[in-house]
Amino acid sequence: MLTCIKNNAYPVRIMILALFCLSLFCSYAFAVDTCIDCHQDDKFRVQNKRLFDYYNDWKDSVHNLAGVSCSDCHGGNPLKSDKIAAHKDNFSSLSHMDSTVYRKIPDMCGKCHESELSNFRQSKHYKSLFDKGTGPHCVTCHGSMNVEVYYTSVIVRTCQSCHNEYTENMPEVAGEADKVLHRINVSRAFKNWSSLHYSEKEPEKVREINDLYQDVAESWHTFNFEQLDEKSMNLLNMSKTLVNRGLAEKRESRENK
Repeated sequence: MLTCIKNNAYPVRIMILALFCLSLFCSYAFAVDTCIDCHQDDKFRVQNKRLFDYYNDWKDSVHNLAGVSCSDCHGGNPLKSDKIAAHKDNFSSLSHMDSTVYRKIPDMCGKCHESELSNFRQSKHYKSLFDKGTGPHCVTCHGSMNVEVYYTSVIVRTCQSCHNEYTENMPEVAGEADKVLHRINVSRAFKNWSSLHYSEKEPEKVREINDLYQDVAESWHTFNFEQLDEKSMNLLNMSKTLVNRGLAEKRESRENK
């Protein structure tokens, strides 16, 4: 047995060395991102404040947590340390070739957010964006790096920038958006309560509410408020009914003790 090990020692060493080198290469490949290494430099605070702010927004964002980095949206080569080589496939956002040019934003975001894009393509906003090159899109409401869903009041003010009495461009839209978003927000609270207290007792009902909430949240991007009015009301009534029933059961349980 000992002789066998000695005779095979050299091939074993070679294999171990090869595996070690491979592990180093993989670690390097996954760890190196020269976009981040360069753009996190504090010098950009003075030299290019916009780039500095972009990096810091991305650093604290859900995109960072999901592993989405600069090159995923902007192109370039994150493994190259030379500036020209790193930016070789990176285009200015002023160029029609860049995926972050204004009217291409929805299609770029839609690479990951497929349902949202599918719904947005049904909207008048999408048609305006591609027919005229103007109109709201993903970044208008969610921002670009540190994505968020804004408070209802912020969304309403955003709608009112185009939909108001002065422009006479469907001024009622802001009020309709406010009403639907309020229902969605209240329903989300009811949905979370139901998921917490009824996931084991009535899993099918909880699943139904969760699915309906997801459908309403995604359908929001159609901006078809006539359809959303009915959907959001159904969601609110269904989730509220389950919560009220659960609270009544809790009260009855306390009274019977």
